[in-house]
Amino acid sequence: MNNIVVLRPDRHQASGQTILKNNQYLSGRYELENILGIGGMSVVYKATDNMLHTFGAPHHYSAIKLVSESMRDNVQAEKLLFNEYAIASRLKHPNIVAIRHFDVCREREQAYLVMDWIEGLLLEELMYRQAIEPEFALILARQLIRAVHHCHQNQVVHGDIKLSNMIVSPSNHLTLIDFGISSHSTEPIPYLTELRACSHRYAAPEVIRHEAQTLAADIFSLCCVLFRLFTGDHPFPDTSEAAEARGWLIPILFSKRHPLDRLLQAGLSWNKQDRGVSSQDFLDVFEQMRPEDLKRRWF
Repeated sequence: MNNIVVLRPDRHQASGQTILKNNQYLSGRYELENILGIGGMSVVYKATDNMLHTFGAPHHYSAIKLVSESMRDNVQAEKLLFNEYAIASRLKHPNIVAIRHFDVCREREQAYLVMDWIEGLLLEELMYRQAIEPEFALILARQLIRAVHHCHQNQVVHGDIKLSNMIVSPSNHLTLIDFGISSHSTEPIPYLTELRACSHRYAAPEVIRHEAQTLAADIFSLCCVLFRLFTGDHPFPDTSEAAEARGWLIPILFSKRHPLDRLLQAGLSWNKQDRGVSSQDFLDVFEQMRPEDLKRRWF
């Protein structure tokens, strides 16, 4: 979700868009509670599933995603919501958010997604609150790479890999969320480039130039996140065309001999044809890395 803002539960307006009040219902089943996040095109609520609650289910909370009021007249917005369901509901992985179903509330004439509610903090917020030790970074990175690899195995481009699209639970379980601008690598969605819905801080240079999202663009974003996890800093001051023209080079993280550095150097290439690495390459390296490797002070 773009530019997620954490709001108080009783706040109903933000950025000029109308937000549904708390304690309202969708389809007579889902009672909307506090807002979890607001993006450029959608709003996500925590909701009580009253049917599950009635039958005594211990886990009766869901996350409900709706098209924001300001985008209700945009015919592409609800198409993207259904597209998110069509793509992400087929991805079954412990580190990927589970999307349960797509429905339309007849009373409101409004489509919505039902997803698992996940207790935890956005990784972006977690890194703001505390320094991430290398051993912890390794635990989180390994889970992220597994999630991205599962997407790419199924030819799914996430399209918006960034710190604010990952939730870390109290047990340090990482979940990749928000497939709102995802696409199949073989079937790019034409109007995505017009919406410019990705985060420019993590987007590959070609995406900023309005080219289609690809697996290679995901790799660039993944490398930006990995670099931040291990250093606390972004590898580039920015990823604009001006920065590309200046030829920014990323610093060495471990050593030139270290396989992770070789992957990062390739994955962060400005030219997508020069990246030449895949999620499988990252998975192979990270599955072999151990905390002892980090204690050798490669960097």
